[in-house]
Amino acid sequence: MLLNNTALFDRRGLMLDISRNRVPTMATLHSLIDALQALKYNELQLYTEHTFAYAEHKTVWQNASPLTASEILELDSYCADRGIELVPNQNSFGHMERWLRHPKYRHLAESPDGFIHPISGEAKHPSTLHPSTESLDFIDQLFCELLPNFKSKQVNVGGDEPWELGKGRSKNLADKVGKHRVYLDYMRRVCEIAEKYGRTAQFWADIIMERPDLVMELPNGVIPVIWGYEGDSPFAEQCRIVAESGFRDQFYVAPGAGNWNSFSGRLEVAKANIHQAAKQGHAHGARGLLLTAWGDNGHHQPWFTLYPALVIAAAESHGQTLDETELAEKIDTLFYPDEPKGHGTSICALGQIDSLLTQPSPPKSFLNSAFFANEKQLKNTLLPLTNPTQLTKCGEALNAILTDGLDPEIALSIRLNRAGLERCLNKTASESKAQLAKDFATQWRQYYREGGLAESLARMPR
Repeated sequence: MLLNNTALFDRRGLMLDISRNRVPTMATLHSLIDALQALKYNELQLYTEHTFAYAEHKTVWQNASPLTASEILELDSYCADRGIELVPNQNSFGHMERWLRHPKYRHLAESPDGFIHPISGEAKHPSTLHPSTESLDFIDQLFCELLPNFKSKQVNVGGDEPWELGKGRSKNLADKVGKHRVYLDYMRRVCEIAEKYGRTAQFWADIIMERPDLVMELPNGVIPVIWGYEGDSPFAEQCRIVAESGFRDQFYVAPGAGNWNSFSGRLEVAKANIHQAAKQGHAHGARGLLLTAWGDNGHHQPWFTLYPALVIAAAESHGQTLDETELAEKIDTLFYPDEPKGHGTSICALGQIDSLLTQPSPPKSFLNSAFFANEKQLKNTLLPLTNPTQLTKCGEALNAILTDGLDPEIALSIRLNRAGLERCLNKTASESKAQLAKDFATQWRQYYREGGLAESLARMPR
């Protein structure tokens, strides 16, 4: 695959989650940046909640193997030498549970005693900052230390999924003026802090999309980032709203790599999702496409599951759609140049496994869910979605994927999927969970730092 010289977007980026347990080694990040250069990306964000080594906040990151200021400076130069802008990223409202679980920071929480999460149920630790002057001062302190390490004049301030907003300490105000007004006023102040440090703020647009009439009240110059991770994500409608509100040529679309909550990558979902984001983003004048790669629930997906989406998003950002042969060949050439051919074919075949069974709930794969489910969840939620014939065909597809002489993580992906499948078929496990966990840890250490490994292993059933 040769990318043409006509890009649909001025900005073509990757946002990599480094806060859900896995912080890549410097060697892994260097290799990733080299691949981004080859694929004509020009922006990289490392999604951060607590994995930057803030000088006064060791309590939060001490077990996470965070990136240090000197490492960020080195990565920033490495990116710049390759035509890539390393954009700082620090969530500033929701998804702050790694901070707020500690007594030192509980006073900043919207709901200090925990809350009822709308998806997962009772949450012991708070996740959202109380929209107060005190919280804004806290964010100001973080920006003051973080931002000078980057040449970029942008910063992604997050702002997505503030689950507790309007249900805790801000309830009275939200009842009076509305939750979305409280959200907008707080985020406007966060954007002003970014501006104070000479940065243009990017922020996730999910909450403001719930009240399209408020979009035009966003501060001039900010960059809304519209995210959606399924094939039917409403990019057309949301892009239209943002473009017509005065942000044409300014906003980003952010599809997903489709690989989290999966052992093999939801390739068909990723293809459809990225294609729609690129198509609708281009049609409505989006400035950028930002591919997102998350690590929800322990970050158990193999590193290679990112490769297909990276290639697909690069192609779609240049108006090209690849067939599977072209995709497999590009994976071999770019990511395994000195290894035997066939990696791309096996990785793409693995990416089809999740499409053989019904998704229990997006964005999750069936076999990954079966691997982690308790007996009640397996019986009552998962098994009614399938039947023995479908499960047997899925097993046959797994058995047909070649692994000899290839990246050992490919074989591990098959083994983890097979373990979930055997639970569904009520078969005796072909290998112990302890051995799977041991090999998972071995592969982890090929690409990532030690921090977070114990937590990810603890999530794996014994």
